[in-house]
Amino acid sequence: MNSLKKINSEIKWGGSILALYLVWAITWFIQSHFLKGSFSAPYLPSSDIKIELLGPGGQGFILGTDIYGRSLYELLSSGLNYSLGISLLVCLMAASIGIIVGYLSVTGPRFVKIASDLLINLIFVFPSILIAILIMAATGQSFWGLVFCLVVTGWPGYAKIVRGETIRVMGLTYVESAVAIGVSKLRLFFTILLPAIMPLLSVHIVLGLSGVIISEATLGFLGLGGSEYSWGSMLSMAKTVLLEAPSVVVFLSFSMGGLIIGLNLLGDGLRDYLDPKGV
Repeated sequence: MNSLKKINSEIKWGGSILALYLVWAITWFIQSHFLKGSFSAPYLPSSDIKIELLGPGGQGFILGTDIYGRSLYELLSSGLNYSLGISLLVCLMAASIGIIVGYLSVTGPRFVKIASDLLINLIFVFPSILIAILIMAATGQSFWGLVFCLVVTGWPGYAKIVRGETIRVMGLTYVESAVAIGVSKLRLFFTILLPAIMPLLSVHIVLGLSGVIISEATLGFLGLGGSEYSWGSMLSMAKTVLLEAPSVVVFLSFSMGGLIIGLNLLGDGLRDYLDPKGV
């Protein structure tokens, strides 16, 4: 009973925190693309050197301004939409590649199994941040270069999960019977395997979102991000004025930390809820 209450609490708190961030992101999207700007030319925070580093509430700015005189609230809002957008894109692409590779590593030809195992183990041998830095150094700073490097370091985790679930599902009696009567592997994949792995995979995607946000922020902090509105890039800027305007670092850190905590709480709660060995 206590375990079930803990799981429900994690899902409730994680979902509530994430819902607040989604409302914030949608509100800013409407403001920047329809009210203050257009869909083809969205509004971006404007700089004014005369009002740099204003404290919270100064001259009508709720959270103050940064070193370029841009509204910190608008910067955080733009960074939230950027972080959520890139993390969703990366996770969906990485999951798609992982599903295909994981499935083929079990049901495909022998050379595919060997090649996928070698590639997955090779990526896992090296720290993902080092691989990401190498790729960004080779491709240069760009949005799609950042997406590419995060997908490259992210898909092996999904592939290992899909591989394990494929081995489990393919060993079930009714699946073996379906194979014996000639049901194609493609039909088995869409009608049996995919529905079976989606609950576990969705949990991994939720947890993966926070990992992508952290990785993207880390690269942005190191100067290898794909946008100046990356929270990591903003933190890199804010550390230069830490003593002058500590509120900039505080607001940035709390914004990013709250989103990551919400995603982790929701992911952990869903994982425990869907775990057949749990409560």
